[in-house]
Amino acid sequence: MQNVLIIGWGISGKGASKLLLSQGAKVSVYSDTPIDLADYPQIADLSGQDYFQVIDGKDLVVISPSIAQDHALVEYAKRYSIPVIGEIELGYRFCKGKIVAITGTNGKTTTTKLIGDILNASGKKAYALGNIGKSFCESVEKIKQDEIAVLEVSSFQLESIKEFRPFVASCLNITPDHFERHKNLENYALAKFNIFINQGADDCAIVNYDDEITRNFSNLINSKLYYISVRNKVKGAFVREGKIYLNFDEEVEFMALDEIPLKGDYNYQNVMTAILTCKLLGADSKDIVKAIKNFQPPKYRNQFIGNFLGKNFFNDSKATNIDSALKACKSMQGDTALIVGGYDKGIAYDGFFSCLPDSVKHIIATGDNVYSIMQFLPSYHEYTFEITSSLERATQLAVSKDVVNVLFSPTTSSFDRYSSYVERGEHFDMIVQSLRESGSGE
Repeated sequence: MQNVLIIGWGISGKGASKLLLSQGAKVSVYSDTPIDLADYPQIADLSGQDYFQVIDGKDLVVISPSIAQDHALVEYAKRYSIPVIGEIELGYRFCKGKIVAITGTNGKTTTTKLIGDILNASGKKAYALGNIGKSFCESVEKIKQDEIAVLEVSSFQLESIKEFRPFVASCLNITPDHFERHKNLENYALAKFNIFINQGADDCAIVNYDDEITRNFSNLINSKLYYISVRNKVKGAFVREGKIYLNFDEEVEFMALDEIPLKGDYNYQNVMTAILTCKLLGADSKDIVKAIKNFQPPKYRNQFIGNFLGKNFFNDSKATNIDSALKACKSMQGDTALIVGGYDKGIAYDGFFSCLPDSVKHIIATGDNVYSIMQFLPSYHEYTFEITSSLERATQLAVSKDVVNVLFSPTTSSFDRYSSYVERGEHFDMIVQSLRESGSGE
């Protein structure tokens, strides 16, 4: 029986523990923050103990995505030649079905959910798991040989893979993100590239041709390579004159853009990735089109939540990086008050301010990174910039402005004050609802 240490106790850590216990492993856990193991009496809590005591007798270490490779305990385990893997890698080793994996800076969750919806609508049993909020390990034992695991995988998860090999892997895009972990864009891109690194000639890779960084992966990929593009005819899927075309052995018209409920080039790229993936898995074209037309996107992605107090309110809590927030800003019709701020990722905001559309008239910043944002504020600008202590107050200030839209698009992660972007989005919803019921922004 293996003696396994789990480092980190979030969704991934709990999922890994359940899989390991079902396999008869002896499991212990180490966490940098207080945890409650009342519901897991068979698991030992080694948090706070001397590192040698923690790793003594361990056969394997499984780390959660939040645990970096340079974490002191991870380095200590490696020094003693104890294998260290991530939860995604652990799940892979027990998965009997085919694996589809999606990564990228933006669009991962939407694309993962869309692929899962299409496959299930076409009669192929699929599970949307991973960084989407559902542990791969917790679900892997129920995935049968003729079923499909559709995994959203982050750069944090891809750092710790060893043998992980998806049948279809895609990278949607790469823009600056998570420098607090990866330090620079090159390291971040290399982590994303790991999604392809173990693939062979029988596997399939899908790359965004419109993104220079992902396009440059092409010469390093050993699997069957397909592209998606909104600007160029490519092998795979592309847009021309308002329609999506598939181009495998021959060019075939597939569907019109106006049939797709998701709008914008970045969403068309997500949709084309889903179409290609599902075609490669044998889904029927009619089933794919029908599922796309009926698709309900995940919450908190530039989600319109209503017109109150004379304003349109948009909840874009999923905007955990600058590129995603800029896309939301550019989609606004009319003068906009923008609420930003959150966890400090170490990202420079000069590109954010230089690319803001003229429709943004007011910026209200709240969260741990407000002063990091402010240091990049141009000396001359045509919008107001204010800092406040809470999301409640930021929303009140936004409502007080003479604008058409109030857009909550944080530009960064939620971990300064929330457990996830979902919790942050729910809080913004509650604030707006409270203001609506009181009938005032003040």
